[in-house]
Amino acid sequence: MTTEAGGREARSPLVLRTIYALCLLGATYNHWVIIVRHELLWDYDGLPVVSAIFWTSLAFLDPAAVLLLWRRPRAGVAATMAIIVVDVIHNLSIMALYYPPLSRTLLETPGVIAQIVFMVFVLGTARIATPRGERANG
Repeated sequence: MTTEAGGREARSPLVLRTIYALCLLGATYNHWVIIVRHELLWDYDGLPVVSAIFWTSLAFLDPAAVLLLWRRPRAGVAATMAIIVVDVIHNLSIMALYYPPLSRTLLETPGVIAQIVFMVFVLGTARIATPRGERANG
């Protein structure tokens, strides 16, 4: 392996974690816009309280995952995976239950499509995003 290739390989985890962080920061912004616009305890127009609490909690969980991506990369990657998987499952469930049919609602909600794409990206790259030394050491 050449030095150049080795340098690129060494940067791959950092590049991926940077992409994760930027996406999580974008989501953080969106959650805080909702909080500022509707206040902390908004019920999302009558949706279940658990859903409202979950969505509001993402305003705090997403930036926490960003911090972990830099301070504790293995935990940050795991947190990113957990957040996006739970978020996608939750959002698809709410859409299917409250805004059927799901196929039409998905077409009208590009943000959820973007979340699904991000989830697939994270799940497909998480192993690379975790630094090798940290994976081996714990």
